[in-house]
Amino acid sequence: MTIAYYLTRPEAETPTSIYARICYSGNKFKYYIPEKINPKFWNTRTRQAKQTDKFREHSEFNQRLKDIASDIGSTLLNYKNNNGGEIPNPETFRELLDRTIKKKEPEKKEAKTFLSFFQEIINQSRAGVRIHPKTGKPISPNTLKTYVTTIKHLTEYQTKNKRKIDFDKIDLDFYVDYTEHLTKKLKLSTNTIGKHIQIIKLVMNEATERGLNTNLSFKSKRFVTVRENSDSVYLNEKEINEIEKLDLSQNSRLETVRDLFLIGCYTGLRYSDYSILKPEQIRDGYIETKQIKTGDAVVIPVHPAVNRIISKYNGELPRSISNQKTNQFLKEMAKKVEVLKTPVSVSFTKGGLKLSETFEKWELITSHTARRSFATNEYLAGTPSLTIMAITGHKTEKAFLRYIKLTPNEHAILLKQHWEKRNNLRAV
Repeated sequence: MTIAYYLTRPEAETPTSIYARICYSGNKFKYYIPEKINPKFWNTRTRQAKQTDKFREHSEFNQRLKDIASDIGSTLLNYKNNNGGEIPNPETFRELLDRTIKKKEPEKKEAKTFLSFFQEIINQSRAGVRIHPKTGKPISPNTLKTYVTTIKHLTEYQTKNKRKIDFDKIDLDFYVDYTEHLTKKLKLSTNTIGKHIQIIKLVMNEATERGLNTNLSFKSKRFVTVRENSDSVYLNEKEINEIEKLDLSQNSRLETVRDLFLIGCYTGLRYSDYSILKPEQIRDGYIETKQIKTGDAVVIPVHPAVNRIISKYNGELPRSISNQKTNQFLKEMAKKVEVLKTPVSVSFTKGGLKLSETFEKWELITSHTARRSFATNEYLAGTPSLTIMAITGHKTEKAFLRYIKLTPNEHAILLKQHWEKRNNLRAV
Protein backbone atom coordinates (compact mmCIF):
# COMPACT_ATOMS: atom_id res chain seq x y z
CA MET A 1 0.00 0.00 0.00
CA THR A 2 1.19 3.55 -0.77
CA ILE A 3 -0.29 6.75 0.68
CA ALA A 4 0.61 10.21 -0.61
CA TYR A 5 -0.90 13.56 0.41
CA TYR A 6 -1.90 16.30 -2.06
CA LEU A 7 -3.53 19.73 -1.83
CA THR A 8 -6.95 20.19 -3.39
CA ARG A 9 -6.09 23.74 -4.57
CA PRO A 10 -2.30 24.12 -4.55
CA GLU A 11 -2.46 27.65 -6.02
CA ALA A 12 -4.89 28.99 -3.40
CA GLU A 13 -3.97 31.84 -1.03
CA THR A 14 -6.17 30.54 1.77
CA PRO A 15 -6.19 27.17 3.57
CA THR A 16 -7.20 24.32 1.26
CA SER A 17 -8.26 20.71 1.87
CA ILE A 18 -5.81 17.80 1.75
CA TYR A 19 -6.55 14.42 0.20
CA ALA A 20 -4.70 11.12 0.39
CA ARG A 21 -4.09 9.16 -2.79
CA ILE A 22 -4.34 5.54 -1.62
CA CYS A 23 -3.04 2.68 -3.77
CA TYR A 24 -3.47 -0.95 -2.65
CA SER A 25 -3.71 -4.34 -4.40
CA GLY A 26 -4.34 -2.81 -7.83
CA ASN A 27 -6.96 -0.34 -6.49
CA LYS A 28 -6.55 3.42 -6.11
CA PHE A 29 -8.79 6.25 -4.92
CA LYS A 30 -8.76 9.73 -3.37
CA TYR A 31 -9.71 10.15 0.27
CA TYR A 32 -10.19 13.64 1.73
CA ILE A 33 -8.83 13.88 5.27
CA PRO A 34 -10.10 16.35 7.94
CA GLU A 35 -7.08 18.66 7.63
CA LYS A 36 -6.45 21.97 5.81
CA ILE A 37 -3.34 24.05 5.25
CA ASN A 38 -2.32 27.24 3.46
CA PRO A 39 -0.37 26.18 0.34
CA LYS A 40 2.48 28.55 1.22
CA PHE A 41 3.25 26.35 4.24
CA TRP A 42 3.16 23.08 2.19
CA ASN A 43 6.32 21.24 1.08
CA THR A 44 5.47 19.63 -2.29
CA ARG A 45 8.56 17.40 -2.16
CA THR A 46 7.99 15.83 1.28
CA ARG A 47 4.18 16.20 1.01
CA GLN A 48 3.86 17.62 4.50
CA ALA A 49 4.02 20.98 6.28
CA LYS A 50 7.20 23.05 6.01
CA GLN A 51 9.32 23.43 9.11
CA THR A 52 9.05 27.19 9.52
CA ASP A 53 8.43 29.66 12.35
CA LYS A 54 5.65 31.16 10.26
CA PHE A 55 3.73 27.93 10.81
CA ARG A 56 4.67 27.00 14.37
CA GLU A 57 2.31 24.03 14.60
CA HIS A 58 4.10 22.20 11.75
CA SER A 59 5.33 19.41 14.05
CA GLU A 60 1.88 18.66 15.45
CA PHE A 61 0.34 18.98 11.96
CA ASN A 62 2.79 16.49 10.40
CA GLN A 63 2.26 14.09 13.30
CA ARG A 64 -1.48 14.16 12.57
CA LEU A 65 -0.73 13.29 8.93
CA LYS A 66 1.40 10.33 10.09
CA ASP A 67 -1.35 9.19 12.46
CA ILE A 68 -3.94 9.30 9.66
CA ALA A 69 -1.63 7.27 7.37
CA SER A 70 -1.20 4.74 10.17
CA ASP A 71 -4.99 4.55 10.65
CA ILE A 72 -5.44 3.92 6.91
CA GLY A 73 -2.98 1.03 6.99
CA SER A 74 -4.52 -0.46 10.14
CA THR A 75 -8.02 -0.24 8.68
CA LEU A 76 -6.97 -2.27 5.64
CA LEU A 77 -5.13 -4.84 7.76
CA ASN A 78 -8.07 -5.28 10.17
CA TYR A 79 -10.49 -5.82 7.28
CA LYS A 80 -8.25 -8.49 5.73
CA ASN A 81 -7.79 -10.25 9.09
CA ASN A 82 -11.56 -10.30 9.71
CA ASN A 83 -12.46 -11.45 6.19
CA GLY A 84 -10.09 -14.30 5.45
CA GLY A 85 -7.56 -12.19 3.54
CA GLU A 86 -10.19 -10.65 1.25
CA ILE A 87 -9.37 -7.17 -0.09
CA PRO A 88 -12.08 -4.47 0.33
CA ASN A 89 -13.21 -2.60 -2.75
CA PRO A 90 -12.64 1.21 -2.71
CA GLU A 91 -16.25 1.94 -1.75
CA THR A 92 -16.10 -0.34 1.28
CA PHE A 93 -12.64 0.95 2.21
CA ARG A 94 -13.89 4.56 2.08
CA GLU A 95 -16.78 3.74 4.42
CA LEU A 96 -14.38 2.08 6.87
CA LEU A 97 -12.07 5.12 6.80
CA ASP A 98 -15.01 7.45 7.45
CA ARG A 99 -15.75 5.50 10.62
CA THR A 100 -12.10 5.36 11.75
CA ILE A 101 -10.82 8.81 10.78
CA LYS A 102 -13.93 11.01 10.63
CA LYS A 103 -15.80 9.09 13.33
CA LYS A 104 -18.87 8.84 11.12
CA GLU A 105 -21.59 6.46 12.22
CA PRO A 106 -22.28 3.87 9.50
CA GLU A 107 -25.56 4.24 7.70
CA LYS A 108 -28.13 1.78 8.87
CA LYS A 109 -28.45 -0.90 6.25
CA GLU A 110 -31.04 -3.56 5.82
CA ALA A 111 -30.06 -6.76 7.56
CA LYS A 112 -28.50 -9.23 5.15
CA THR A 113 -30.54 -12.27 4.28
CA PHE A 114 -29.09 -15.57 3.14
CA LEU A 115 -29.91 -14.82 -0.50
CA SER A 116 -28.63 -11.22 -0.39
CA PHE A 117 -25.39 -12.40 1.22
CA PHE A 118 -25.07 -15.18 -1.37
CA GLN A 119 -25.60 -12.61 -4.15
CA GLU A 120 -22.88 -10.44 -2.59
CA ILE A 121 -20.50 -13.40 -2.79
CA ILE A 122 -21.41 -13.88 -6.47
CA ASN A 123 -20.89 -10.17 -7.22
CA GLN A 124 -17.48 -10.18 -5.55
CA SER A 125 -16.52 -13.34 -7.45
CA ARG A 126 -17.67 -11.83 -10.75
CA ALA A 127 -15.62 -8.66 -10.06
CA GLY A 128 -12.52 -10.76 -9.35
CA VAL A 129 -12.11 -9.42 -5.79
CA ARG A 130 -13.15 -12.62 -4.00
CA ILE A 131 -10.13 -14.84 -3.30
CA HIS A 132 -10.24 -18.62 -2.93
CA PRO A 133 -8.98 -19.34 0.63
CA LYS A 134 -6.91 -22.37 -0.47
CA THR A 135 -5.34 -21.17 -3.72
CA GLY A 136 -5.19 -17.44 -3.04
CA LYS A 137 -6.56 -16.86 -6.55
CA PRO A 138 -9.83 -15.31 -7.77
CA ILE A 139 -12.83 -17.62 -8.05
CA SER A 140 -12.75 -19.49 -11.37
CA PRO A 141 -15.45 -18.89 -14.03
CA ASN A 142 -16.65 -22.51 -13.71
CA THR A 143 -17.12 -22.17 -9.94
CA LEU A 144 -18.94 -18.88 -10.49
CA LYS A 145 -21.33 -20.60 -12.91
CA THR A 146 -22.17 -23.17 -10.23
CA TYR A 147 -22.81 -20.38 -7.69
CA VAL A 148 -25.20 -18.69 -10.14
CA THR A 149 -27.07 -21.94 -10.84
CA THR A 150 -27.38 -22.68 -7.12
CA ILE A 151 -28.89 -19.28 -6.23
CA LYS A 152 -31.21 -19.58 -9.25
CA HIS A 153 -32.58 -22.91 -7.98
CA LEU A 154 -32.96 -21.51 -4.45
CA THR A 155 -34.82 -18.42 -5.66
CA GLU A 156 -37.19 -20.50 -7.79
CA TYR A 157 -37.77 -22.89 -4.89
CA GLN A 158 -38.60 -19.96 -2.58
CA THR A 159 -41.10 -18.52 -5.08
CA LYS A 160 -42.83 -21.76 -6.06
CA ASN A 161 -43.07 -23.14 -2.53
CA LYS A 162 -43.77 -19.79 -0.80
CA ARG A 163 -41.11 -20.83 1.69
CA LYS A 164 -38.74 -18.02 2.68
CA ILE A 165 -35.07 -18.94 2.62
CA ASP A 166 -33.00 -17.24 5.28
CA PHE A 167 -30.22 -18.14 7.69
CA ASP A 168 -32.58 -19.34 10.43
CA LYS A 169 -34.66 -21.38 7.96
CA ILE A 170 -31.82 -23.52 6.63
CA ASP A 171 -32.30 -26.51 8.90
CA LEU A 172 -32.86 -30.24 8.52
CA ASP A 173 -36.50 -29.72 7.47
CA PHE A 174 -35.30 -27.40 4.69
CA TYR A 175 -32.63 -29.92 3.70
CA VAL A 176 -35.14 -32.77 3.31
CA ASP A 177 -37.66 -30.65 1.43
CA TYR A 178 -35.10 -28.97 -0.83
CA THR A 179 -33.25 -32.15 -1.82
CA GLU A 180 -36.64 -33.69 -2.62
CA HIS A 181 -37.39 -30.63 -4.80
CA LEU A 182 -34.08 -31.00 -6.66
CA THR A 183 -34.60 -34.74 -7.05
CA LYS A 184 -38.25 -35.03 -8.03
CA LYS A 185 -39.10 -31.64 -9.53
CA LEU A 186 -35.83 -30.76 -11.29
CA LYS A 187 -34.72 -34.39 -11.69
CA LEU A 188 -31.08 -33.55 -11.05
CA SER A 189 -28.42 -36.22 -10.66
CA THR A 190 -27.14 -37.18 -7.22
CA ASN A 191 -23.74 -35.53 -7.75
CA THR A 192 -25.32 -32.30 -9.03
CA ILE A 193 -27.54 -32.13 -5.95
CA GLY A 194 -24.49 -32.75 -3.77
CA LYS A 195 -22.67 -29.85 -5.42
CA HIS A 196 -25.57 -27.45 -4.73
CA ILE A 197 -25.77 -28.56 -1.08
CA GLN A 198 -22.00 -28.09 -0.78
CA ILE A 199 -22.29 -24.48 -1.95
CA ILE A 200 -25.17 -23.76 0.46
CA LYS A 201 -22.97 -25.04 3.29
CA LEU A 202 -20.08 -22.89 2.04
CA VAL A 203 -22.26 -19.74 2.16
CA MET A 204 -23.58 -20.66 5.62
CA ASN A 205 -20.04 -21.26 6.89
CA GLU A 206 -18.84 -17.87 5.68
CA ALA A 207 -21.92 -16.11 7.08
CA THR A 208 -21.27 -17.79 10.44
CA GLU A 209 -17.64 -16.66 10.45
CA ARG A 210 -18.75 -13.09 9.70
CA GLY A 211 -21.27 -13.07 12.52
CA LEU A 212 -24.31 -12.96 10.23
CA ASN A 213 -25.60 -16.41 11.15
CA THR A 214 -26.03 -18.34 14.40
CA ASN A 215 -27.99 -21.32 13.04
CA LEU A 216 -25.64 -24.32 12.95
CA SER A 217 -28.11 -26.95 11.69
CA PHE A 218 -26.13 -27.13 8.44
CA LYS A 219 -23.25 -28.71 10.37
CA SER A 220 -25.37 -31.74 11.27
CA LYS A 221 -24.26 -35.12 9.93
CA ARG A 222 -27.72 -35.44 8.39
CA PHE A 223 -27.16 -32.25 6.35
CA VAL A 224 -24.96 -34.33 4.08
CA THR A 225 -23.36 -33.49 0.75
CA VAL A 226 -24.59 -36.50 -1.25
CA ARG A 227 -22.27 -38.13 -3.79
CA GLU A 228 -22.06 -41.29 -5.84
CA ASN A 229 -19.13 -42.70 -7.75
CA SER A 230 -19.39 -41.75 -11.39
CA ASP A 231 -18.96 -44.26 -14.19
CA SER A 232 -16.53 -42.06 -16.13
CA VAL A 233 -14.37 -44.09 -18.49
CA TYR A 234 -10.62 -44.28 -18.86
CA LEU A 235 -8.53 -45.44 -21.82
CA ASN A 236 -6.05 -48.27 -21.37
CA GLU A 237 -2.59 -48.23 -22.94
CA LYS A 238 -3.71 -50.19 -26.02
CA GLU A 239 -6.55 -47.76 -26.72
CA ILE A 240 -4.26 -44.74 -26.29
CA ASN A 241 -1.75 -46.31 -28.68
CA GLU A 242 -4.49 -46.88 -31.25
CA ILE A 243 -5.49 -43.22 -30.95
CA GLU A 244 -1.87 -42.16 -31.52
CA LYS A 245 -1.54 -44.44 -34.58
CA LEU A 246 -4.70 -43.03 -36.18
CA ASP A 247 -3.84 -41.34 -39.49
CA LEU A 248 -5.33 -37.85 -39.36
CA SER A 249 -2.94 -36.19 -41.79
CA GLN A 250 -5.89 -35.14 -43.95
CA ASN A 251 -7.75 -33.54 -41.05
CA SER A 252 -5.58 -31.03 -39.17
CA ARG A 253 -8.50 -30.01 -36.95
CA LEU A 254 -8.87 -33.49 -35.43
CA GLU A 255 -5.13 -34.15 -35.51
CA THR A 256 -4.36 -31.11 -33.32
CA VAL A 257 -7.06 -32.01 -30.79
CA ARG A 258 -5.87 -35.64 -30.73
CA ASP A 259 -2.24 -34.64 -30.14
CA LEU A 260 -3.15 -32.27 -27.30
CA PHE A 261 -5.31 -34.99 -25.75
CA LEU A 262 -2.35 -37.38 -25.84
CA ILE A 263 -0.28 -34.85 -23.91
CA GLY A 264 -3.00 -34.97 -21.24
CA CYS A 265 -2.83 -38.79 -21.22
CA TYR A 266 0.90 -38.72 -20.49
CA THR A 267 1.05 -35.80 -18.04
CA GLY A 268 -2.04 -36.29 -15.85
CA LEU A 269 -2.75 -32.56 -15.99
CA ARG A 270 -6.22 -31.05 -16.14
CA TYR A 271 -7.32 -29.61 -19.49
CA SER A 272 -7.00 -26.10 -18.05
CA ASP A 273 -3.31 -26.87 -17.45
CA TYR A 274 -2.22 -29.03 -20.39
CA SER A 275 -4.00 -26.80 -22.91
CA ILE A 276 -1.79 -23.81 -22.01
CA LEU A 277 1.61 -25.49 -21.69
CA LYS A 278 4.47 -23.51 -23.22
CA PRO A 279 7.81 -24.83 -24.57
CA GLU A 280 9.69 -22.81 -21.92
CA GLN A 281 8.00 -24.89 -19.21
CA ILE A 282 9.85 -27.97 -20.50
CA ARG A 283 13.48 -28.17 -19.35
CA ASP A 284 15.97 -31.02 -19.08
CA GLY A 285 13.35 -33.69 -19.73
CA TYR A 286 10.80 -32.37 -17.21
CA ILE A 287 7.63 -30.30 -17.41
CA GLU A 288 7.37 -27.70 -14.66
CA THR A 289 4.07 -25.92 -14.21
CA LYS A 290 1.66 -24.56 -11.60
CA GLN A 291 -1.85 -26.00 -11.51
CA ILE A 292 -4.52 -23.37 -12.12
CA LYS A 293 -7.15 -24.97 -9.89
CA THR A 294 -4.97 -25.51 -6.80
CA GLY A 295 -2.00 -23.21 -7.37
CA ASP A 296 0.32 -26.15 -6.57
CA ALA A 297 3.61 -26.52 -8.43
CA VAL A 298 4.09 -29.84 -10.22
CA VAL A 299 7.04 -31.47 -12.01
CA ILE A 300 6.39 -34.26 -14.54
CA PRO A 301 8.93 -36.22 -16.60
CA VAL A 302 8.44 -35.85 -20.34
CA HIS A 303 7.04 -39.10 -21.78
CA PRO A 304 8.51 -40.30 -25.13
CA ALA A 305 5.07 -39.78 -26.74
CA VAL A 306 5.08 -36.16 -25.60
CA ASN A 307 8.56 -35.73 -27.06
CA ARG A 308 7.30 -37.12 -30.38
CA ILE A 309 4.45 -34.60 -30.43
CA ILE A 310 6.73 -31.67 -29.59
CA SER A 311 9.12 -32.70 -32.39
CA LYS A 312 6.18 -33.00 -34.76
CA TYR A 313 5.24 -29.37 -34.02
CA ASN A 314 8.85 -28.13 -34.37
CA GLY A 315 9.45 -27.57 -30.68
CA GLU A 316 6.01 -26.11 -29.99
CA LEU A 317 2.89 -27.68 -28.53
CA PRO A 318 -0.45 -28.22 -30.31
CA ARG A 319 -2.67 -25.14 -30.33
CA SER A 320 -5.67 -25.43 -28.00
CA ILE A 321 -9.28 -24.42 -28.56
CA SER A 322 -12.24 -24.12 -26.17
CA ASN A 323 -12.96 -27.10 -23.93
CA GLN A 324 -16.44 -27.40 -25.44
CA LYS A 325 -15.11 -27.63 -29.00
CA THR A 326 -12.34 -29.96 -27.85
CA ASN A 327 -14.88 -32.42 -26.43
CA GLN A 328 -16.89 -32.26 -29.63
CA PHE A 329 -13.85 -32.94 -31.85
CA LEU A 330 -12.52 -35.64 -29.50
CA LYS A 331 -15.68 -37.70 -29.98
CA GLU A 332 -15.48 -37.20 -33.73
CA MET A 333 -11.87 -38.40 -33.68
CA ALA A 334 -12.44 -41.30 -31.26
CA LYS A 335 -15.30 -42.63 -33.38
CA LYS A 336 -12.68 -43.50 -36.03
CA VAL A 337 -10.85 -45.84 -33.61
CA GLU A 338 -12.21 -49.35 -33.93
CA VAL A 339 -11.37 -50.49 -30.37
CA LEU A 340 -13.43 -47.61 -28.97
CA LYS A 341 -16.66 -48.93 -30.49
CA THR A 342 -17.11 -51.45 -27.68
CA PRO A 343 -20.33 -51.04 -25.62
CA VAL A 344 -20.03 -49.52 -22.15
CA SER A 345 -22.83 -49.55 -19.58
CA VAL A 346 -23.14 -46.43 -17.42
CA SER A 347 -25.17 -46.31 -14.19
CA PHE A 348 -26.29 -43.12 -12.48
CA THR A 349 -29.03 -41.75 -10.25
CA LYS A 350 -31.29 -39.06 -11.67
CA GLY A 351 -34.60 -37.84 -10.32
CA GLY A 352 -34.20 -40.36 -7.51
CA LEU A 353 -34.17 -43.28 -9.95
CA LYS A 354 -31.23 -45.60 -10.58
CA LEU A 355 -30.72 -45.60 -14.34
CA SER A 356 -28.43 -47.44 -16.70
CA GLU A 357 -27.59 -46.61 -20.30
CA THR A 358 -25.29 -48.24 -22.84
CA PHE A 359 -22.96 -46.23 -25.07
CA GLU A 360 -20.09 -46.98 -27.37
CA LYS A 361 -16.94 -46.01 -25.52
CA TRP A 362 -15.98 -43.18 -27.90
CA GLU A 363 -19.21 -41.38 -26.97
CA LEU A 364 -18.04 -40.98 -23.37
CA ILE A 365 -14.61 -39.50 -24.06
CA THR A 366 -13.94 -35.92 -22.96
CA SER A 367 -10.82 -33.83 -22.38
CA HIS A 368 -10.86 -34.99 -18.73
CA THR A 369 -10.62 -38.65 -19.83
CA ALA A 370 -6.91 -37.99 -20.47
CA ARG A 371 -6.21 -37.18 -16.82
CA ARG A 372 -8.25 -40.12 -15.50
CA SER A 373 -6.50 -42.45 -17.96
CA PHE A 374 -3.07 -41.29 -16.77
CA ALA A 375 -3.93 -41.92 -13.11
CA THR A 376 -5.51 -45.33 -13.72
CA ASN A 377 -2.80 -46.63 -16.08
CA GLU A 378 0.03 -45.55 -13.77
CA TYR A 379 -1.71 -47.26 -10.85
CA LEU A 380 -2.10 -50.46 -12.87
CA ALA A 381 1.57 -50.27 -13.84
CA GLY A 382 2.57 -50.29 -10.17
CA THR A 383 3.54 -46.65 -9.76
CA PRO A 384 3.14 -45.78 -6.05
CA SER A 385 -0.11 -43.94 -5.30
CA LEU A 386 1.72 -41.08 -3.57
CA THR A 387 3.83 -40.48 -6.67
CA ILE A 388 0.76 -40.33 -8.92
CA MET A 389 -1.04 -38.10 -6.39
CA ALA A 390 1.87 -35.64 -6.43
CA ILE A 391 1.03 -35.06 -10.10
CA THR A 392 -2.78 -35.32 -10.05
CA GLY A 393 -3.06 -33.20 -6.91
CA HIS A 394 -5.27 -35.60 -4.92
CA LYS A 395 -4.83 -34.87 -1.21
CA THR A 396 -5.87 -38.26 0.19
CA GLU A 397 -5.39 -41.80 -1.06
CA LYS A 398 -9.10 -42.43 -0.44
CA ALA A 399 -10.05 -39.66 -2.88
CA PHE A 400 -7.46 -40.90 -5.38
CA LEU A 401 -8.68 -44.51 -5.31
CA ARG A 402 -12.24 -43.26 -5.80
CA TYR A 403 -11.05 -41.24 -8.80
CA ILE A 404 -9.28 -43.99 -10.77
CA LYS A 405 -11.41 -46.42 -12.73
CA LEU A 406 -10.74 -50.15 -12.39
CA THR A 407 -13.10 -52.94 -13.38
CA PRO A 408 -13.48 -55.97 -11.05
CA ASN A 409 -11.46 -57.96 -13.61
CA GLU A 410 -8.61 -55.43 -13.49
CA HIS A 411 -8.61 -55.53 -9.69
CA ALA A 412 -8.30 -59.32 -9.88
CA ILE A 413 -5.42 -59.13 -12.38
CA LEU A 414 -3.64 -56.55 -10.20
CA LEU A 415 -3.98 -58.75 -7.13
CA LYS A 416 -2.67 -61.74 -9.07
CA GLN A 417 0.37 -59.73 -10.18
CA HIS A 418 1.13 -58.80 -6.57
CA TRP A 419 0.89 -62.45 -5.53
CA GLU A 420 3.25 -63.50 -8.32
CA LYS A 421 5.70 -60.77 -7.38
CA ARG A 422 5.70 -61.90 -3.73
CA ASN A 423 6.20 -65.55 -4.72
CA ASN A 424 9.15 -64.61 -6.95
CA LEU A 425 10.76 -62.66 -4.09
CA ARG A 426 10.33 -65.63 -1.74
CA ALA A 427 11.88 -67.97 -4.30
CA VAL A 428 15.00 -65.77 -4.41
